[in-house]
Amino acid sequence: MATSVEGNQRAVLLAENNLQSSLLIESIEQQLNIEIRLISPERIGQLRRTTNDNRVDLIIINYPTMGHWTVRQYHEVRDVFPIEAQEVLINTSPGIRQSEMLRWQRLVGVFYATDNLERLITGFKCILNGEMWMSRKLVYEYIKLYLGKHSRTPNPYYTQLTRQEQEIIKLLGHGASNTQIAQTLFVSENTVKAHLHNALKKIKVNNRLQARIWAKGNITPRELA
Repeated sequence: MATSVEGNQRAVLLAENNLQSSLLIESIEQQLNIEIRLISPERIGQLRRTTNDNRVDLIIINYPTMGHWTVRQYHEVRDVFPIEAQEVLINTSPGIRQSEMLRWQRLVGVFYATDNLERLITGFKCILNGEMWMSRKLVYEYIKLYLGKHSRTPNPYYTQLTRQEQEIIKLLGHGASNTQIAQTLFVSENTVKAHLHNALKKIKVNNRLQARIWAKGNITPRELA
């Protein structure tokens, strides 16, 4: 397994139990410090047991295998995951509807069926470093949809954040990665992750993009500057 800055992270791959899935897991594990467990769609109920037994940082979803019934099952067990367990869609169609993204409340990455292994590895490196991986168009559409769904009225949760949590959320609002935040605040990336985890729970959002949108809509421009 390669040595990298991401640390030893754990993931679940929701995909058919076949040679293609096994080769994908092997290829990713060889190049990144991540352990991936394969769970087939018909055994999606095992997600609950996996969460109870082990920490899960990432849920990798093979989009073509997620039929309507499977998605419903997934959403029933998704809430057992900690807030930092983020979602990544792979093998999606380039024409995926932007509204589809709102079904995945912890979405941090979207990969297309046309993406090669090199692009997957590059994207996963970014994701494991606390960044997002999706096209600007998808991010823009996600922001529009999310703002349309949630009120822009001032949010009292900001005052409940500690000073350091506020600083992290403000930097996140400017699009900073965990590494950049750590360098700016002179703290470790683990410290950033811990404070960010607490902050996301306090402001009632599920992922970094939602937190960035929240910061834009709930922190005054003067404070955010």
